[in-house]
Amino acid sequence: MKIKRTIIISLWGSIIYFIFGWLIFDVLLGEYTNSHTTNIVGFKKSEEEFSFLFLFISCLAYSVLITYIFVFLIKTQNLFQGFLRASAIGVLVAVMTDSYWYGSSNFYNDILVMLVDILAAAITVGVLGLSIAWLDIILNKRNQARTK
Repeated sequence: MKIKRTIIISLWGSIIYFIFGWLIFDVLLGEYTNSHTTNIVGFKKSEEEFSFLFLFISCLAYSVLITYIFVFLIKTQNLFQGFLRASAIGVLVAVMTDSYWYGSSNFYNDILVMLVDILAAAITVGVLGLSIAWLDIILNKRNQARTK
């Protein structure tokens, strides 16, 4: 039953993360990030070449990671815990990747854009964790009601 629940929760989380990530990273911060990162010819794909499938796979992988942690490793009891725990994971992953890019390339034009990206990751992955915790709590309650 945990596997089925993990799949359902992961799919739910990936949809939420896909939508919320688009709102934060593209709608809210897209112009800012583009103006503060190096525009290398050929680095970013055109709209015609862009793959929403692989973007969704990326969101799904993050959602599976957070779901696995919440369902199998640490029981998340409420939405606030879900947000904070996932946010911490999001910050660590963003610090890891952004520090690599900042230290090894000229992708980021200044450290502030990197810090903004880390903050955005904290928020978006936090919302992912909140949505996963929400559905996990609902499914647990439903399962408990069935077993009574």
